[in-house]
Amino acid sequence: MAFRFTLAPLLRLRQSIERQRTLQLQQVNLQISRAEETLAQLERFLSDSAQSEAQGLTAGRTAAELQFASVLRGSLQHFRQELQSDLRKLELRHQQAASEYHRAYREREVLETLRARQSRVYQQEQSRRQQQELDAAYLLQRWHRRN
Repeated sequence: MAFRFTLAPLLRLRQSIERQRTLQLQQVNLQISRAEETLAQLERFLSDSAQSEAQGLTAGRTAAELQFASVLRGSLQHFRQELQSDLRKLELRHQQAASEYHRAYREREVLETLRARQSRVYQQEQSRRQQQELDAAYLLQRWHRRN
């Protein structure tokens, strides 16, 4: 008779939950990376536009052009603040997702350890039974030879 782990359905459930938590964590990591890259691009653009405005002042831009650039810069700075706020929220979600993943990992690991322990005990019992059968066969054979 082969080894049968009675908690196998629960183990499969825990493995599935762990995979889901892994995917959630990867998704949040991707969102954070995208937000950080967008923020970096925005920072570079704001820096470049500030230099361009300084050069525009000396080049004699019109007041309308300067006002438009100022309004654009204000909107971009507001967008930067929103992006930074979103990034902080994503970092909190990352902490939560990492915590959920670690909990799912531990729960699955407990079942894996239990399964391995039960399998080891089962194998030891199988070996013991086989040895007992061999011993009994040997004793029976000896008994038949004497009689």
